[in-house]
Amino acid sequence: MTDMADQAQESVATAEGPGDGSPGLHFQIPSEFHEIPLAIGNDESAHERQLEQFAQGYWGGRDDLAPLRELTKTLYAVTTQDLVAGGTVYSAFGIYPMGGDLNGSQPPERISRAALTISVREMENPDPYFTAAGIAETLEKAPDTEGSEVQPVSLRAGPAVVRIVGSRMVWELQEGDLERFSVRIEVWLPFPHDDKVLLLCMSTPDVEDLLHYQGILADIANSVRFGEDSPTNQQVTPSSSGASPFSSY
Repeated sequence: MTDMADQAQESVATAEGPGDGSPGLHFQIPSEFHEIPLAIGNDESAHERQLEQFAQGYWGGRDDLAPLRELTKTLYAVTTQDLVAGGTVYSAFGIYPMGGDLNGSQPPERISRAALTISVREMENPDPYFTAAGIAETLEKAPDTEGSEVQPVSLRAGPAVVRIVGSRMVWELQEGDLERFSVRIEVWLPFPHDDKVLLLCMSTPDVEDLLHYQGILADIANSVRFGEDSPTNQQVTPSSSGASPFSSY
């Protein structure tokens, strides 16, 4: 388990999407997710320092782990450039202990991990309801949707579309094929008064934890606020009915 896993708390953090051209975009992320620094609004040297701190937090300060810290910094430096170029305003990975006792008397049975990206994409958006319906229809007809699920949902910020997609990966090795699976959950949320759409994407190789991450992403999506007066200190809580907006899955 990494140092970051040990530092996870039960509080939630509020994040803003910087540099997306739309002020007042707010969303809240559980503290089990650890933000990956993006080069948004920072010069190259500042971003490098942020990545050094990120790698230090991930691997800790042991001398023998210095090569891994350097590798992590280098890899994320390249990855985050591509993410920002694609409109990403927030990126993080989550670490969740699964099993064990809440009081810590029994250690977790395993550690589950997931990646989270939140991006803003330009899209003609005459009306959020019309746009959401169009997104749902397009996703249903997309070539990569075989075996996926697409469904319109209603969030506090407006109409949205959820898509769940599974992937299978096979590597041919000398000792035989290595097979792995992953699952991706997407939430497409049109801006209320702008030609843009917000895309929240969570992926995990721990497919058995789909329902766990589905609920987490539902809470994040339901925390999204648009506009200058969006609340920035409100906790992520379930809806008053106790039902997730994705509960039909």
